[in-house]
Amino acid sequence: MDPLDFAIYRYLSRGGEARFWGGRRIIDPRITPREIAERVAISESGVRSRLRRLAERGYLRDTFVTPNPSLFGKRAFVADLPVKHPGEVDRILRDLALVEGVVFTRDLMDEDQRKIQVHFLSDSEATAARLGALIGRLSPAGGPAAPRLYYIPPCERELSPLCWRVLESVWRAPDATLAEIAKAAGIALKTAARSYQQLIESHACWWTHGPSSEEFPLAFVGASLRRPQAFDAVMRWVTEEATAWMPVACDGFGVEPERLPNMVAGLVPADAPTVLERFLRGLAGVDGVARVQRTFPLGSTFYPSWFSDKLSAHVQRGP
Repeated sequence: MDPLDFAIYRYLSRGGEARFWGGRRIIDPRITPREIAERVAISESGVRSRLRRLAERGYLRDTFVTPNPSLFGKRAFVADLPVKHPGEVDRILRDLALVEGVVFTRDLMDEDQRKIQVHFLSDSEATAARLGALIGRLSPAGGPAAPRLYYIPPCERELSPLCWRVLESVWRAPDATLAEIAKAAGIALKTAARSYQQLIESHACWWTHGPSSEEFPLAFVGASLRRPQAFDAVMRWVTEEATAWMPVACDGFGVEPERLPNMVAGLVPADAPTVLERFLRGLAGVDGVARVQRTFPLGSTFYPSWFSDKLSAHVQRGP
């Protein structure tokens, strides 16, 4: 993954920032190769060629749509399962498919430990605690998992029956054209375009790279700050010193907004270990940084049945 690949990947989202859901980075389906070309200063055909090559290598192979759990009155939680032996992973992932409310997992290598981050949905913290205890029993490496809230912005509007039909259409065919969406939903093209835009802008759903896409060779780097006032100075150092840096958006998912001033987080290429290590050492030495942590994604698994059942039931109840 060279710097140009990284730059193109970065600008698949507005502002080139990272947000996460469904175990993957969120992308904006409205962004065109022409817009990316203007950002990275190469030709549109060059961007298309790079995107095609990345798809051939297994990256950006397909896209996936995930509805916002708040549409169904749910919140997202995360429980960490420690992994002692790599051979345990496949069995744990199969068992998690049987747990109601589990929607996706991330297989991660942290600073000193491999773990599976289990993302599940619940309507209360008490119910989440019980489900976390159940999930914790699936790992022979540790006791009950202690779930934590995974912040996501709620959907900003109540969906009309028509929007629900469009949402179901894009869920089933994330790469469909507007004309195909309109046909599937049984509505006019202009109506489909308006509803499509509303779904994106209201956070009713998110587009990510699909389950069959390989993970990019990227590391997640997070720096905890000693004081919020250090944020601007640390960010200046990062943008000056990092050869490639994709900041996690200030409304990035997973972290409550009130915690964001106390941390700096972003994605950096992980396929040049020496460069990465030098960057991490430098970041740890910046005034105001209390702790630096890196995480390497090894893969993700999505469990679509929960969303599929809820969507189908809701659309069938509509007029």
